[in-house]
Amino acid sequence: MQITILGTGAFGLALGNLLHEKSKADIVFWTAFEEEYLEITNNNSYDKVLTGIELASNLNVTMDLKKALNNSCLIIVAVPCNNVREVLIRIKDYLTDDSRVILVSKGLEKNTDLLMTEIYEELKLKGQVSYLAGPTFAKELIVNSKSGLTLGTKDQKTKELVLSLFKNTNVEIEVIEDYRGLELYSIIKNVLAILMGSIDSKYRGDSTKAYYLTKIYKYAKELVTKLGGDENTSICYGALGDILLTCNSKTSRNYSYGVLLYTNKEEAVSYKKHFTVEGSIAITSLKKLLEKNNQTSTFLEKLEEYFAGLTSLDEVLELF
Repeated sequence: MQITILGTGAFGLALGNLLHEKSKADIVFWTAFEEEYLEITNNNSYDKVLTGIELASNLNVTMDLKKALNNSCLIIVAVPCNNVREVLIRIKDYLTDDSRVILVSKGLEKNTDLLMTEIYEELKLKGQVSYLAGPTFAKELIVNSKSGLTLGTKDQKTKELVLSLFKNTNVEIEVIEDYRGLELYSIIKNVLAILMGSIDSKYRGDSTKAYYLTKIYKYAKELVTKLGGDENTSICYGALGDILLTCNSKTSRNYSYGVLLYTNKEEAVSYKKHFTVEGSIAITSLKKLLEKNNQTSTFLEKLEEYFAGLTSLDEVLELF
């Protein structure tokens, strides 16, 4: 079967390279950028997103969208969140009632504050949409490290396809129906990772870290439930696991930014200019999303003030 991966960023490349090597599927990558296409096909690498990682020598990469989608059993959209709408519109005419699309982009769309699955639904696209997330970094996924991913889907065929694809990998797939809740966790954890980076810099003790990680997890569960997610989603890889990874790893951009935000605000500003800090963007969108659902969060409002340098970390933590 043919699997199409739209986008050659870190996660899309890592995921596709793993499946290319470990599954029997024909993996086809599509990119709209000639620079990416040339580096991957000529050098078997893409150092901009996977520094020092050698890709398989025979990856099938194309800039021809029609070729990429022809006879595809499963389409994985792995482009930045603010490019998802554009890509979905471009593939609209290729979709049928039998199409299966999995979104992996994390974030809320700029200006609309829509989830990625909501964009799909708003466009009234044919086929079945699902969402995939979980606690794994691209550099570990590509080398087949033991890890887990959560597939949020209501479609039995998508479930069967994904379980078959990952059968011979070290990645365990769990399946839930609540793709909305799963997507919300993938956004919220980046916001909370910034906070945890600051907390860790202030206290440094493992006991205190565990104390605040527990509080952060409980808050995330409360917020997702407010926004329409299933409370049972909180225990899956893409929720609890992703929070533990992102809020507890020095290789997480959001966590690292949180450290600097507490220890050196000038360096934090510089860091943000050079790296994408998803949580600092998502927090405003989350507030708007709450407003759309007639909800509020005093804690989120105070946390946004801290990110902007308008209040102290202590004032944020008092609300816990």
